[in-house]
Amino acid sequence: MRHLRSVSTILIAAGLVVGLVACNQDPGKVQTIFTIEGMHCDACSTSIVTTLEKVEGVEAALANHETGVAEAIYRPSAVDVDTLKAEIEKLGYTVVGMKTETVDG
Repeated sequence: MRHLRSVSTILIAAGLVVGLVACNQDPGKVQTIFTIEGMHCDACSTSIVTTLEKVEGVEAALANHETGVAEAIYRPSAVDVDTLKAEIEKLGYTVVGMKTETVDG
């Protein structure tokens, strides 16, 4: 009986370690597409791209004033979507929509 308890304790401990490791894994990269009001020219698009690319964890950014859309590919372990939204809004634009999805690879 004592042996069975020791084995059970080891299995439970191993399960906890595996669970903790899984929780701490980097989920990789995500892409968020922002719908933005207030972009009127190439300078607006460039300003958003430059700002987003300076944020730690952002790997790429695009913006198009004609479509009113900006995109950012980033590591969510380094930066969250609310921070990116705040950076865009600090420039004077309004984020009216966001869609985030995982990027493969």
